[in-house]
Amino acid sequence: MEQKLIRPRVTINLEPYLQDFLWHEFGCSKNEEGVIITSAHDIGEMILSQVVALDRPPKLQNMENPITLLLPTLEWNHYLFRDNFICIPELRQKQVQKYIKAYYHLRIKEYFVAGYAKGYKQDVIIRSFLEHYNIKNNATSYDAVKKYDYRSRQKIIKEVNRDIQKILQI
Repeated sequence: MEQKLIRPRVTINLEPYLQDFLWHEFGCSKNEEGVIITSAHDIGEMILSQVVALDRPPKLQNMENPITLLLPTLEWNHYLFRDNFICIPELRQKQVQKYIKAYYHLRIKEYFVAGYAKGYKQDVIIRSFLEHYNIKNNATSYDAVKKYDYRSRQKIIKEVNRDIQKILQI
């Protein structure tokens, strides 16, 4: 009789578009019971660094957008996970949320740089990005990606302006 491996798990609050991004980044199917985190990914390392072991069950907090994360059992943490209650406290969840959001923005920027280099229009790049990361294409997600690209391009324009002004002052 084969015994099923029970993976340690934590639940965090995460915006739906970031949940879609996380599912994609870790190559998991939404049919699974949660996102299978691996320490080989930078996001996985960050999440693992925020896990806290407690000697009693943590208080359950009210979450609007919960997502279950299945943690890897490694040589240094398997006793910790087996003998304790684990969670990611609210303050540490905010750090994880910020990190995932920053990683998401980095991916957007990479996507736009590659798309513009190929000569694609902004609309096509946005739709392609949303489809690639399986993010529901609605007005909110479309506008958020578009706004991020706009702000990024405005920063580049300001940097170019500063560089030209330095040259002209010489």
